[in-house]
Amino acid sequence: MPPVKHYSCSEVNQHELSSRLLSLTENNTSYTLTQINGQRIYRKAPHAWSGPEPSRNCEVFIGRIPHDCFEDTLVPLFRQAGELFEFRLMINFSGWNRGYAFAMYTTDAEASNAIRMFNNYMIRPSWQLGVCPSINNCRIFISRIPPTLSSAEIVRLLYELTDEVVEVRVRRSVASSAAIVEYKSHRGAAMARKALVAAAAAAWGSGARPAVDWSLPQSPQLLKQYREVGRWTPERGVELTRVPESGAYSPPIAPSYTLEPWSQARRLRMIHEASRRHQPQDWNGRLETGIGMESLVSSMSGLGLGGAGRVWAPPAAPPPRDFNPWTAPHPLHHFLQPGKPQ
Repeated sequence: MPPVKHYSCSEVNQHELSSRLLSLTENNTSYTLTQINGQRIYRKAPHAWSGPEPSRNCEVFIGRIPHDCFEDTLVPLFRQAGELFEFRLMINFSGWNRGYAFAMYTTDAEASNAIRMFNNYMIRPSWQLGVCPSINNCRIFISRIPPTLSSAEIVRLLYELTDEVVEVRVRRSVASSAAIVEYKSHRGAAMARKALVAAAAAAWGSGARPAVDWSLPQSPQLLKQYREVGRWTPERGVELTRVPESGAYSPPIAPSYTLEPWSQARRLRMIHEASRRHQPQDWNGRLETGIGMESLVSSMSGLGLGGAGRVWAPPAAPPPRDFNPWTAPHPLHHFLQPGKPQ
Protein backbone atom coordinates (compact mmCIF):
# COMPACT_ATOMS: atom_id res chain seq x y z
CA MET A 1 0.00 0.00 0.00
CA PRO A 2 1.44 3.45 -0.89
CA PRO A 3 2.22 5.79 1.99
CA VAL A 4 -0.49 8.26 3.00
CA LYS A 5 0.52 11.93 2.73
CA HIS A 6 -0.79 14.32 5.40
CA TYR A 7 -1.29 18.04 4.92
CA SER A 8 -1.60 19.61 8.34
CA CYS A 9 -1.70 23.30 7.35
CA SER A 10 -4.94 25.19 6.78
CA GLU A 11 -4.08 25.78 3.13
CA VAL A 12 -2.97 23.07 0.78
CA ASN A 13 0.62 23.36 -0.37
CA GLN A 14 -0.17 23.55 -4.06
CA HIS A 15 3.47 23.34 -5.14
CA GLU A 16 4.08 20.12 -3.23
CA LEU A 17 0.75 18.66 -4.32
CA SER A 18 1.41 19.51 -7.97
CA SER A 19 4.76 17.74 -7.88
CA ARG A 20 3.15 14.65 -6.40
CA LEU A 21 0.33 14.63 -8.95
CA LEU A 22 2.76 15.18 -11.81
CA SER A 23 4.46 11.92 -10.95
CA LEU A 24 1.23 10.07 -11.76
CA THR A 25 1.27 11.20 -15.41
CA GLU A 26 5.06 10.98 -15.79
CA ASN A 27 5.18 7.38 -14.66
CA ASN A 28 2.23 6.42 -16.86
CA THR A 29 1.78 8.44 -20.03
CA SER A 30 -1.47 6.69 -20.92
CA TYR A 31 -3.40 8.94 -18.51
CA THR A 32 -4.14 12.66 -18.38
CA LEU A 33 -4.93 14.85 -15.38
CA THR A 34 -7.25 17.86 -15.76
CA GLN A 35 -9.23 20.05 -13.38
CA ILE A 36 -12.66 21.44 -14.30
CA ASN A 37 -15.87 22.42 -12.49
CA GLY A 38 -14.68 21.59 -8.99
CA GLN A 39 -13.31 18.16 -9.83
CA ARG A 40 -9.94 16.76 -10.84
CA ILE A 41 -10.16 14.04 -13.50
CA TYR A 42 -7.53 11.36 -13.95
CA ARG A 43 -8.53 9.71 -17.24
CA LYS A 44 -7.30 7.43 -19.98
CA ALA A 45 -5.63 9.35 -22.81
CA PRO A 46 -7.34 9.21 -26.23
CA HIS A 47 -4.40 7.36 -27.81
CA ALA A 48 -4.53 4.69 -25.03
CA TRP A 49 -8.23 3.79 -25.40
CA SER A 50 -10.22 2.77 -28.45
CA GLY A 51 -13.93 2.10 -28.47
CA PRO A 52 -16.88 3.38 -26.42
CA GLU A 53 -16.61 4.42 -22.80
CA PRO A 54 -17.40 1.83 -20.12
CA SER A 55 -21.02 1.68 -18.97
CA ARG A 56 -22.39 3.22 -15.80
CA ASN A 57 -22.20 -0.19 -14.12
CA CYS A 58 -18.40 0.06 -14.22
CA GLU A 59 -18.34 3.11 -11.90
CA VAL A 60 -18.17 3.03 -8.10
CA PHE A 61 -18.72 5.76 -5.54
CA ILE A 62 -16.04 6.31 -2.90
CA GLY A 63 -17.08 8.13 0.27
CA ARG A 64 -15.60 9.05 3.65
CA ILE A 65 -12.28 10.08 2.10
CA PRO A 66 -10.01 12.13 4.41
CA HIS A 67 -9.94 15.73 3.22
CA ASP A 68 -6.14 15.75 2.95
CA CYS A 69 -5.96 12.55 0.91
CA PHE A 70 -5.39 13.01 -2.84
CA GLU A 71 -4.80 11.10 -6.08
CA ASP A 72 -1.19 10.23 -5.25
CA THR A 73 -2.62 7.90 -2.57
CA LEU A 74 -6.04 6.98 -3.95
CA VAL A 75 -5.16 6.10 -7.55
CA PRO A 76 -2.45 3.52 -6.72
CA LEU A 77 -4.75 2.08 -4.06
CA PHE A 78 -7.78 1.58 -6.29
CA ARG A 79 -5.65 0.41 -9.20
CA GLN A 80 -5.13 -2.80 -7.25
CA ALA A 81 -8.74 -3.84 -8.03
CA GLY A 82 -8.37 -3.49 -11.81
CA GLU A 83 -7.59 -1.16 -14.67
CA LEU A 84 -8.91 2.36 -14.11
CA PHE A 85 -10.56 4.22 -16.97
CA GLU A 86 -11.30 7.39 -14.99
CA PHE A 87 -10.90 8.66 -11.44
CA ARG A 88 -12.74 11.86 -10.44
CA LEU A 89 -11.97 13.53 -7.11
CA MET A 90 -14.27 16.34 -5.97
CA ILE A 91 -12.36 19.35 -4.61
CA ASN A 92 -13.33 22.75 -3.20
CA PHE A 93 -11.88 26.23 -3.70
CA SER A 94 -9.30 25.90 -0.92
CA GLY A 95 -7.77 22.82 -2.52
CA TRP A 96 -9.02 20.16 -0.09
CA ASN A 97 -11.11 17.34 -1.42
CA ARG A 98 -14.83 17.23 -0.56
CA GLY A 99 -14.73 13.73 0.90
CA TYR A 100 -15.90 11.69 -2.08
CA ALA A 101 -14.77 10.53 -5.52
CA PHE A 102 -15.82 8.34 -8.45
CA ALA A 103 -13.74 5.54 -9.93
CA MET A 104 -14.67 4.04 -13.30
CA TYR A 105 -13.13 0.72 -14.31
CA THR A 106 -12.97 -0.90 -17.73
CA THR A 107 -15.24 -3.86 -16.83
CA ASP A 108 -18.09 -4.62 -14.44
CA ALA A 109 -16.11 -7.37 -12.75
CA GLU A 110 -13.34 -4.94 -11.78
CA ALA A 111 -15.91 -2.55 -10.27
CA SER A 112 -17.41 -5.38 -8.21
CA ASN A 113 -13.92 -6.36 -7.12
CA ALA A 114 -13.23 -2.79 -5.95
CA ILE A 115 -16.40 -2.81 -3.83
CA ARG A 116 -15.43 -6.12 -2.29
CA MET A 117 -11.85 -5.03 -1.54
CA PHE A 118 -12.25 -1.44 -0.38
CA ASN A 119 -15.67 -1.11 1.22
CA ASN A 120 -14.97 -0.46 4.94
CA TYR A 121 -11.26 -0.39 4.09
CA MET A 122 -9.14 1.13 6.87
CA ILE A 123 -7.21 3.81 5.01
CA ARG A 124 -6.11 5.39 8.29
CA PRO A 125 -6.43 4.38 11.93
CA SER A 126 -10.14 4.54 12.80
CA TRP A 127 -10.95 5.88 9.30
CA GLN A 128 -12.81 3.55 6.93
CA LEU A 129 -13.71 4.17 3.31
CA GLY A 130 -17.19 3.55 1.97
CA VAL A 131 -17.39 2.10 -1.55
CA CYS A 132 -20.66 1.26 -3.32
CA PRO A 133 -22.08 1.25 -6.88
CA SER A 134 -22.47 4.70 -8.38
CA ILE A 135 -26.04 5.96 -8.77
CA ASN A 136 -26.76 8.33 -11.63
CA ASN A 137 -28.77 10.88 -9.64
CA CYS A 138 -30.53 13.30 -11.98
CA ARG A 139 -32.82 15.01 -9.45
CA ILE A 140 -32.34 17.98 -7.15
CA PHE A 141 -34.56 19.09 -4.28
CA ILE A 142 -35.45 22.74 -3.68
CA SER A 143 -37.17 23.82 -0.46
CA ARG A 144 -38.15 27.11 1.20
CA ILE A 145 -39.75 28.48 -1.98
CA PRO A 146 -41.92 31.54 -1.20
CA PRO A 147 -45.61 30.57 -1.07
CA THR A 148 -46.53 33.72 -3.03
CA LEU A 149 -45.08 32.22 -6.20
CA SER A 150 -47.53 30.26 -8.28
CA SER A 151 -46.68 26.80 -9.55
CA ALA A 152 -46.52 28.04 -13.14
CA GLU A 153 -44.04 30.75 -12.14
CA ILE A 154 -41.84 28.20 -10.33
CA VAL A 155 -41.75 25.96 -13.39
CA ARG A 156 -41.01 28.85 -15.75
CA LEU A 157 -38.13 30.17 -13.64
CA LEU A 158 -36.51 26.76 -13.24
CA TYR A 159 -36.56 26.24 -17.00
CA GLU A 160 -35.02 29.69 -17.52
CA LEU A 161 -32.28 29.36 -14.91
CA THR A 162 -31.11 25.82 -15.75
CA ASP A 163 -30.71 23.55 -18.77
CA GLU A 164 -31.70 19.97 -19.53
CA VAL A 165 -34.87 20.11 -17.39
CA VAL A 166 -37.23 17.18 -17.94
CA GLU A 167 -40.04 18.01 -15.48
CA VAL A 168 -40.73 19.88 -12.25
CA ARG A 169 -42.84 18.47 -9.42
CA VAL A 170 -44.26 21.03 -6.99
CA ARG A 171 -45.65 20.55 -3.49
CA ARG A 172 -47.46 23.52 -2.00
CA SER A 173 -48.22 24.38 1.63
CA VAL A 174 -49.30 27.45 3.57
CA ALA A 175 -45.82 28.34 4.86
CA SER A 176 -43.65 27.47 1.83
CA SER A 177 -43.40 25.31 -1.26
CA ALA A 178 -40.95 22.68 -2.43
CA ALA A 179 -39.99 21.22 -5.78
CA ILE A 180 -38.18 18.21 -7.22
CA VAL A 181 -36.51 18.94 -10.56
CA GLU A 182 -35.47 16.10 -12.86
CA TYR A 183 -32.76 16.61 -15.48
CA LYS A 184 -31.63 14.64 -18.51
CA SER A 185 -28.20 13.74 -17.09
CA HIS A 186 -26.27 13.77 -13.86
CA ARG A 187 -23.99 16.48 -15.24
CA GLY A 188 -26.97 18.71 -15.99
CA ALA A 189 -28.28 18.22 -12.45
CA ALA A 190 -24.86 18.98 -10.96
CA MET A 191 -24.51 22.19 -12.96
CA ALA A 192 -28.07 23.23 -12.05
CA ARG A 193 -27.46 22.57 -8.37
CA LYS A 194 -24.43 24.83 -8.47
CA ALA A 195 -26.23 27.61 -10.35
CA LEU A 196 -29.50 27.61 -8.42
CA VAL A 197 -27.94 28.40 -5.03
CA ALA A 198 -27.46 32.08 -5.97
CA ALA A 199 -29.70 32.46 -9.02
CA ALA A 200 -32.92 31.27 -7.42
CA ALA A 201 -32.69 33.70 -4.51
CA ALA A 202 -32.11 36.61 -6.90
CA ALA A 203 -34.87 35.57 -9.31
CA TRP A 204 -37.57 34.86 -6.74
CA GLY A 205 -36.86 37.91 -4.63
CA SER A 206 -38.89 38.74 -1.49
CA GLY A 207 -35.90 37.78 0.67
CA ALA A 208 -36.10 34.17 -0.51
CA ARG A 209 -33.38 31.83 0.71
CA PRO A 210 -34.09 28.54 -1.05
CA ALA A 211 -32.24 25.38 0.01
CA VAL A 212 -30.87 23.38 -2.94
CA ASP A 213 -29.52 19.86 -2.52
CA TRP A 214 -29.49 16.45 -4.15
CA SER A 215 -32.81 14.65 -4.00
CA LEU A 216 -32.84 11.36 -2.15
CA PRO A 217 -34.50 8.35 -3.80
CA GLN A 218 -38.18 9.12 -3.38
CA SER A 219 -40.71 6.42 -2.62
CA PRO A 220 -43.96 6.33 -4.67
CA GLN A 221 -45.98 7.33 -1.62
CA LEU A 222 -43.78 10.40 -1.04
CA LEU A 223 -43.85 11.46 -4.67
CA LYS A 224 -47.66 11.52 -4.53
CA GLN A 225 -47.38 14.57 -2.27
CA TYR A 226 -45.97 16.51 -5.25
CA ARG A 227 -49.28 16.67 -7.07
CA GLU A 228 -48.44 19.40 -9.60
CA VAL A 229 -46.22 18.29 -12.49
CA GLY A 230 -45.06 21.06 -14.81
CA ARG A 231 -43.29 21.17 -18.17
CA TRP A 232 -42.32 24.04 -20.41
CA THR A 233 -41.96 24.17 -24.18
CA PRO A 234 -41.33 27.19 -26.42
CA GLU A 235 -44.48 26.43 -28.43
CA ARG A 236 -46.97 25.90 -25.59
CA GLY A 237 -45.31 27.54 -22.62
CA VAL A 238 -45.96 26.14 -19.14
CA GLU A 239 -48.20 23.09 -18.91
CA LEU A 240 -49.34 22.00 -15.46
CA THR A 241 -50.86 18.62 -14.71
CA ARG A 242 -52.38 17.88 -11.35
CA VAL A 243 -52.05 14.33 -10.08
CA PRO A 244 -55.41 13.17 -8.67
CA GLU A 245 -55.57 12.36 -5.01
CA SER A 246 -55.54 8.67 -4.38
CA GLY A 247 -57.47 6.89 -1.66
CA ALA A 248 -56.20 6.22 1.80
CA TYR A 249 -53.02 4.24 1.97
CA SER A 250 -53.65 0.62 2.75
CA PRO A 251 -50.75 -1.43 4.06
CA PRO A 252 -49.86 -4.52 2.07
CA ILE A 253 -51.73 -7.64 3.05
CA ALA A 254 -49.62 -10.04 5.02
CA PRO A 255 -48.95 -13.26 3.15
CA SER A 256 -50.94 -16.29 4.24
CA TYR A 257 -48.85 -19.23 5.34
CA THR A 258 -50.07 -22.81 4.95
CA LEU A 259 -49.27 -25.53 7.44
CA GLU A 260 -48.30 -29.08 6.70
CA PRO A 261 -51.14 -31.65 6.99
CA TRP A 262 -49.69 -33.21 10.13
CA SER A 263 -49.32 -29.77 11.71
CA GLN A 264 -52.90 -28.86 10.87
CA ALA A 265 -54.21 -32.10 12.42
CA ARG A 266 -52.14 -31.54 15.54
CA ARG A 267 -53.41 -27.98 15.91
CA LEU A 268 -57.03 -29.06 15.51
CA ARG A 269 -56.54 -31.81 18.10
CA MET A 270 -55.08 -29.33 20.59
CA ILE A 271 -58.00 -26.95 20.07
CA HIS A 272 -60.49 -29.79 20.57
CA GLU A 273 -58.77 -30.94 23.78
CA ALA A 274 -58.70 -27.40 25.14
CA SER A 275 -62.40 -26.91 24.47
CA ARG A 276 -63.24 -30.20 26.18
CA ARG A 277 -61.09 -29.27 29.18
CA HIS A 278 -62.97 -26.02 29.73
CA GLN A 279 -66.44 -27.48 29.09
CA PRO A 280 -68.51 -28.18 32.32
CA GLN A 281 -69.29 -31.85 32.88
CA ASP A 282 -72.98 -32.80 33.23
CA TRP A 283 -72.84 -36.46 34.19
CA ASN A 284 -76.56 -36.76 34.90
CA GLY A 285 -77.47 -35.47 31.49
CA ARG A 286 -74.89 -37.67 29.80
CA LEU A 287 -76.16 -40.77 31.67
CA GLU A 288 -79.81 -40.02 30.94
CA THR A 289 -79.17 -39.69 27.25
CA GLY A 290 -76.90 -42.71 27.28
CA ILE A 291 -74.11 -40.94 25.35
CA GLY A 292 -71.08 -42.01 27.34
CA MET A 293 -72.26 -44.96 29.41
CA GLU A 294 -70.16 -47.58 27.62
CA SER A 295 -67.06 -45.39 27.56
CA LEU A 296 -67.54 -44.52 31.25
CA VAL A 297 -67.89 -48.19 32.31
CA SER A 298 -64.88 -49.25 30.24
CA SER A 299 -62.75 -46.43 31.64
CA MET A 300 -63.68 -47.29 35.25
CA SER A 301 -62.99 -50.98 34.71
CA GLY A 302 -59.68 -50.08 33.12
CA LEU A 303 -58.73 -48.19 36.27
CA GLY A 304 -59.28 -51.38 38.33
CA LEU A 305 -62.05 -50.10 40.53
CA GLY A 306 -64.08 -53.02 41.98
CA GLY A 307 -62.25 -56.06 40.56
CA ALA A 308 -62.97 -58.14 37.48
CA GLY A 309 -66.63 -59.13 38.18
CA ARG A 310 -67.72 -55.97 39.97
CA VAL A 311 -68.68 -53.03 37.85
CA TRP A 312 -69.53 -49.72 39.32
CA ALA A 313 -73.16 -48.68 38.73
CA PRO A 314 -74.45 -45.17 39.00
CA PRO A 315 -76.77 -44.34 41.90
CA ALA A 316 -80.54 -44.37 41.48
CA ALA A 317 -82.02 -41.45 39.75
CA PRO A 318 -83.60 -38.84 42.02
CA PRO A 319 -87.40 -38.61 42.12
CA PRO A 320 -89.01 -36.54 39.44
CA ARG A 321 -89.64 -32.90 40.18
CA ASP A 322 -93.51 -33.24 39.99
CA PHE A 323 -93.68 -35.67 42.99
CA ASN A 324 -96.35 -34.51 45.54
CA PRO A 325 -96.31 -36.38 48.89
CA TRP A 326 -99.93 -35.31 49.71
CA THR A 327 -101.50 -36.85 46.62
CA ALA A 328 -99.09 -39.71 45.93
CA PRO A 329 -100.25 -43.17 47.22
CA HIS A 330 -98.58 -44.63 50.25
CA PRO A 331 -95.95 -47.23 49.38
CA LEU A 332 -97.87 -49.83 51.53
CA HIS A 333 -101.35 -48.80 50.49
CA HIS A 334 -102.26 -52.36 49.37
CA PHE A 335 -101.56 -53.59 52.92
CA LEU A 336 -103.60 -50.81 54.53
CA GLN A 337 -106.83 -51.39 52.60
CA PRO A 338 -109.94 -52.39 54.78
CA GLY A 339 -110.79 -56.05 54.99
CA LYS A 340 -107.19 -57.17 54.90
CA PRO A 341 -105.29 -58.26 57.89
CA GLN A 342 -102.77 -55.80 59.22
